[in-house]
Amino acid sequence: MDATTLVNGQPSNTLDVSDRGLAYGDGVFETIALSQGQVQLWHHHKQRLITGLITLGIVSDEASALTLISSIVADIKAAYLLFPHPQGVIKIIVTRGSGGRGYMAPNLPLPNRIVSIMPWPSGRSHLSSGGVRVRICQHRWSTNTALAGVKHLNRLDQVMARNEWSDDNIHEGIMLNQAGGVISGVMSSLFIEIDGALITPKLDQCGINGTMAQVVHVIANQFGIPLVQQEVTLEMLLYADAVFVTNSLNGIWPVVELVSETPNIDSTEWPISALTKKFQEALMQKLSEQLAVGDLC
Repeated sequence: MDATTLVNGQPSNTLDVSDRGLAYGDGVFETIALSQGQVQLWHHHKQRLITGLITLGIVSDEASALTLISSIVADIKAAYLLFPHPQGVIKIIVTRGSGGRGYMAPNLPLPNRIVSIMPWPSGRSHLSSGGVRVRICQHRWSTNTALAGVKHLNRLDQVMARNEWSDDNIHEGIMLNQAGGVISGVMSSLFIEIDGALITPKLDQCGINGTMAQVVHVIANQFGIPLVQQEVTLEMLLYADAVFVTNSLNGIWPVVELVSETPNIDSTEWPISALTKKFQEALMQKLSEQLAVGDLC
């Protein structure tokens, strides 16, 4: 089944070659789960989109961002009418459009919107219960305090890291920062459990503010479970009581094994803890209460 794609509200699979998203990665994107006609975590994705658009200067303020997002919402609704299944993946891309002189952006950008709905990826559902195997990536996150947390189109650090392995039995890679601290998975946020509390890495230097990670914060607050954002060392990861990773499509994946490919890091196994299962159950409840496509705003 092919994807349904709209460019600026019209069915299309093409974009002008002068677009700055292609030339410079000058734009932002969101990847959103569509489940039984519900758009999962829309408010979190919407807020991250607003933050990214303003940070990059594609829009001048929140009011301008909301005007652009209203057009994106209309695109999602139109694309859904053309997509014949209630489950899939919505991808939103906003570029600054064409124009400007070299790197210098135009004074009045004309952003391009790309909204696609794609088939749901197969072969992943068992990983939520069975857990995943991970490795440590050699390629590290680049430090950039101005863009830390933003889901912009330049994802070369993750491309380089993901291309380090082809073993289908390794499901995710753990990425470090330039100082060797643990930051995230290649496609996920990371949480470690120590003595009944959760710790997740600080993202003030690099990484992406995950939408599913925000939900984990909400659940932790709901249950009164301590959740601290701080620097995480490899030693803390290796000696954690349990580990899980999150993203908007996979939900919560327990990490059950680190496969070591370097002599100074030991292979490690972790159990799927009761706390991880508690968060998975709470997440299922929250995802059952999401907005239908027709209710987006």
